[in-house]
Amino acid sequence: MMKSFAASLTALALLAGPALAQSSCDPAKLADAIDRYAQEPFSARSWRVVQGLGDPMLEPGSADADTWAQQEEWRKLTSAILPDQQDLQNVGWSCRIGYPLSVLKTRIDQLGAQDPYVKQWLLAQQQVIRACSGDDGEISLPEPLADAPAVANRQKADRAYQEASIAFYRDRQKAIPLFKAIAASTSIHRAAAAYNVANLLANAKQPVEARIAADAILADPSMASVHEITRQLLGYIANQEDTAQGWTGLIDGDIAILETPAAQILADDGMKRQYSIALYDIDFVGIRKKEGDWWLDGTLPADATISKSIVDASRQHPMALWMMAGQTANEKYQMAPWSLVGTKWQDRMAQYVGKALAVQPTGAKLQGPALAMLKALAARPDDASRAELWSEARQALDTAENSCGAAPETAAAGLLLNHAVRLSALAGKYDEAEQGLAAAPAKTSKAYAGALYNLAQYQAAQGDTAASRKLRDALITPELLNGMSGDDRMVDRNRFSALLAYVAEDQAQWKDAVLRNSDPGSDITFNFLPTKSLWALADDQSFTPRDRALFARAAWTRDYGLVRKVDGEHLAKLHALNPEIKAIFDQVKVDYPAISPRNQRLLTILRSPPHNILVSMPGGWQNESIRPDSFTEIDGWNPNDKNWWCPYEPDRQLGAIRKQADNTTGFPDYFDWISKRIADVYDPALREPLAERRDAVLNKHPMVRSVDWKELRALSRMPQGPERLSRAAIDWGKASKGKDGAPEALALAVRTTRYGCNWHGGHAAYSKPAQQLLATKFAGTEWQKQTPYWFDCRRTMWNKDFTEKVTTCEPMTWPKQAPLK
Repeated sequence: MMKSFAASLTALALLAGPALAQSSCDPAKLADAIDRYAQEPFSARSWRVVQGLGDPMLEPGSADADTWAQQEEWRKLTSAILPDQQDLQNVGWSCRIGYPLSVLKTRIDQLGAQDPYVKQWLLAQQQVIRACSGDDGEISLPEPLADAPAVANRQKADRAYQEASIAFYRDRQKAIPLFKAIAASTSIHRAAAAYNVANLLANAKQPVEARIAADAILADPSMASVHEITRQLLGYIANQEDTAQGWTGLIDGDIAILETPAAQILADDGMKRQYSIALYDIDFVGIRKKEGDWWLDGTLPADATISKSIVDASRQHPMALWMMAGQTANEKYQMAPWSLVGTKWQDRMAQYVGKALAVQPTGAKLQGPALAMLKALAARPDDASRAELWSEARQALDTAENSCGAAPETAAAGLLLNHAVRLSALAGKYDEAEQGLAAAPAKTSKAYAGALYNLAQYQAAQGDTAASRKLRDALITPELLNGMSGDDRMVDRNRFSALLAYVAEDQAQWKDAVLRNSDPGSDITFNFLPTKSLWALADDQSFTPRDRALFARAAWTRDYGLVRKVDGEHLAKLHALNPEIKAIFDQVKVDYPAISPRNQRLLTILRSPPHNILVSMPGGWQNESIRPDSFTEIDGWNPNDKNWWCPYEPDRQLGAIRKQADNTTGFPDYFDWISKRIADVYDPALREPLAERRDAVLNKHPMVRSVDWKELRALSRMPQGPERLSRAAIDWGKASKGKDGAPEALALAVRTTRYGCNWHGGHAAYSKPAQQLLATKFAGTEWQKQTPYWFDCRRTMWNKDFTEKVTTCEPMTWPKQAPLK
C-alpha cells in the first residue's frame, strides 16, 4: 500500500513539475520529427533512430523505383539526338532501360551527343527496344559504321551486347551463351553480361545455377558495377530456392544495411540505393508482425525454410525481435479502442512481451528507448507502472525537444506519450492524463492529437460526457483544431468533429463541432432535426452556401411531402439558395406560360430528381451529405436517397445514428472483422455495457432532445415521391387539354417510378394509370412516344445463392431499433 501511494505521489510530482525545457526548436519541426516515427513506431527506421544510428531521411524504394525517371531521361536525351525516331524515345515499361541509359550517357561524355557513332548506336538500340516492346516483325541491327576505326573495338563490343539483348527478349535460351561469351571476354560489357546470365538462369527456374552465377559476380571486384543489382537478384533466387540458408542470407544482408550508420550511407550513392531497397524489402523477407507465438516459442513446421530464418533472425538480431514483437502487439492498440483494454488484453500483452524479452540472447540486448517502447505495450494502469511510464514519456519528449528531434528518444516519444495517457485513462485518472498532455510539447503533432483523441474517445465510450467536455475546454481548443489544416490532417479534423458533436451539451457546441467537419451535413443527426430547424439552419451564415442549399431542399421537400405551405417565403428561400432549381422553375413557366403555380412546382420537381427529405446519407464506409452532381440528371447508383424521396425510415435512421456513435467511440461497421483480428485480447463482455452507455448519451443529447417525433412519424407515413408525384400528375392530366405541360408531367411521373424510391413496394398502382392516361389521352405526342412502358417493382436484391440480383416487390427492412427518448 505504501509503495503504491509513494508511486502515485511520484507520478503527480512529475506531472506537476516545471514546464518542459524551452529551446529554440521550431515547434513544427519538432512535431514533424515525432510524427515521422510515431506513425510506424516499430519500423526499421524507428529502430535505427532509437539505436543512435541516425536517419538518412531516405524513403523506401523497390529495385525498379527509378524506372520512370530513367525512361524520362532516356526520352529527353534521345529526342534531342534523333527527334524523328519515336519508337526509340517511347520505351515500354517491360524494357530494361537503366543499363542502356548509362551506356548512352558514357558515349555522349566520350564522343559528344551529335557524334555519328552515338547516332548509329542509338539506331541499333532502337532494334533492341522493338524486341522488348513485343514487335513481331523481323529485327536486325543496322549495318555498322565502316569508316570509324577510332571506335572499332567499342562498336564490336556494343553490337555483340545488343545482339544478345535482342535474344534476351526473343529467345532466352539463345541469349545465355551469347551473354556468357561476352562475360568471358574483355568486353566493356562483361559485367552487365554476367548479370544477365544470372538473371536468365533465375527466370528459367534454375536457382542453383543462378546462385552460382550471382555468387561469382559478387566475388569478382572487377564486376563491382553490377554488385548492387546482383544482390537484388538474390532475393528472387532465394524465393525460388526457398531454403533457410537463402532466406537467412537475405535477412542478414538487409539488416546489415539497415544498421549501417547514417553518415556512411549518405557518403555513397550506391549505399543510399541499397538502404532504400532494404527499407522496402525488410517487410517482404518476413521481418514484420506475426500471427501467433510460433516464432517466439521456436515451434517450426517440418522442412521449415523462411519460418526457420525468421526464428533464427529473432535470436540473432535484436532489431528483428523488436520489430516483429512490437508490430504484432502494437497492431492490437491500433485496431481497437481503449475501452476494450481489460484483464484479458493486459494479461495477453504481458505474456506476449514477456515471451519476446525472454528470447535470448537478443531479448537481453534490448535497452533504452527500444526496451521502454516494447514494455509500454504491456504496461498496466497501477500506480507504479503509470509513474514509470509517465517518467519515460516526459524524458523522451524533453530530450526530443531539447535536441529539436535529433535525439534517439524522438522515435519513442509519440508511442510512450500515448500509452502513458492510456494508463491514466484506464485508471480513471483523467486529471493526471490531462496534466501530462498539457505539459507535453509538439502539440501540433499527429502523435499528440492521437493521444488526446484516444483519451476523449475513451471517456465518451464510458458515457462520461462531462469528462470529455472538461477535456475539450482544457485541451481540445479552437487553436488546436484550427492547426489541423491541410488534406493530411483531414482525418484528425473529422474525427475530433464527430467526437465533439457526440458529447456536445447544447446546440451551439454541436454546431461548432459539425462545422469543423470537411462535410458538415454528413452528421446523421441532421436527419432527425425538425423541419423548422432545417429552415433556420438554411439561414445560418456559419454554413457554406452548399450546405444551406441542402438544408433548404430537405426542408422544402418535407413540407411538400406533408402537404404543407410551400410557396411564398419558403419557396423564395429554396430558390435563392438553389439557383439551379430556380432556373428549372423559371424554364417551366417559359415552356408553358399558362401553367398554374401548383403545377409549375410539380413539374419543377419532376424535372429535378434531387428533391429529397434527408440531409445525410447513411451507409458505406462513412456517412456523407446528399449533394447532387446535377439537378437534372438521374442518379444511377442511389435512387432511394438521391432521386425523389422515400418516406422517412425510422429504423434505418435510428440504426444509423447508433452506428455513427459507435464509429465515434471506436466501433466501425467492420468491427466484426476487427474482433477476429484481436481475438487473443478481446473480451466481448467489455463491449456489452457500452451500447447502453451510448444510448444514454444519445437520449440526453441536446439535438436528440429537440427532435419532433410526431413529425418524423408523419414523414414515415407519407407517400413516397414516385407515388405522390404520379398521382398529382394523373389528376393534372385528367383535367388538362394537353397544352399546359400535363403530357410531360405524366411522362416524367412514370420516370420517377423507374428511377425514384424503390424500397417501399411496387409502383404499378399509379405508374400504370399514368402511362395509360398518357397513351390514350395524349397519343402521338413526343412525351407519349418516349414512354412506352410503366413500372412496378424496381428493388433488386441477391438471390438465395448470391449468384445474381433479382427484382423483388418486398419492401426494404432494417433491424428493429429501440426508440430514443
